[in-house]
Amino acid sequence: MIDNDILSDYLQSLYGIEPLTTEQEHALAKRIAQGDDEALDKLVTHNLRFVVYIVRKMTYWNHGKMPAEDIVALGNEQLLLCAKKWKPKNNAKFATYAKSFIEKGVRRELDNLSNIIRLPMNVVEALKKLNYNDRALSQILGRKPKPAELAKIMGISERKLAQLQSFMTREPISIDHLNTERFSDEQDD
Repeated sequence: MIDNDILSDYLQSLYGIEPLTTEQEHALAKRIAQGDDEALDKLVTHNLRFVVYIVRKMTYWNHGKMPAEDIVALGNEQLLLCAKKWKPKNNAKFATYAKSFIEKGVRRELDNLSNIIRLPMNVVEALKKLNYNDRALSQILGRKPKPAELAKIMGISERKLAQLQSFMTREPISIDHLNTERFSDEQDD
C-alpha cells in the first residue's frame, strides 16, 4: 500500500511544511489569478501532504494496478491543476475544493487502467448508479425490480435503461477473430 521506502522518503521531505491559514490561502489565490508562479508553488507545496492523505483513503480503488508513488504523483498533478482554477468563496479552505478534484482525477485514471475497453466517464457513473439503485430496490421490494420501476427511480426512460444494461452484458469481440472469420468465409467462395 502506502508504506514503501519511496513514499516514506517523500513524506519525510514534506515534514515541517505546515498547512496555510485560510487567509494565507486566499491571499495566494489572488496572486495566482494575477499570474504569480511563486504563489502557485507555495500553495501547492503546502498542500502536498494533503494529497498523500487523500490517496491513503483511496487505496481501495487501486487494487494493485499502480504503484502508490505513481498515484501520489497523479494526485499532485491534480493538485496543481486545482490550484490554478481555485477561486476562493466566503471563508472556504483550499483543501475543501481540492479534495473532490483530486479524488475524481485519480479515480478516473485508475478506472482507465482497470478496463480493457474504456467507457466514457458519464457511462461509468451511470452504471454505478444503476447498480446501486438495482440493489437498493431489490432490498426494498424483496424481488428484482422491473425495468419500469428502475427507470423511474433513476429518472431515465426505459429505452435508456436498456441501453445502459446492454453495456453490462456486452462481451468484447476480438478484431483478430473477426478478421479470421471473414478470411475463412472468402476462402469458401
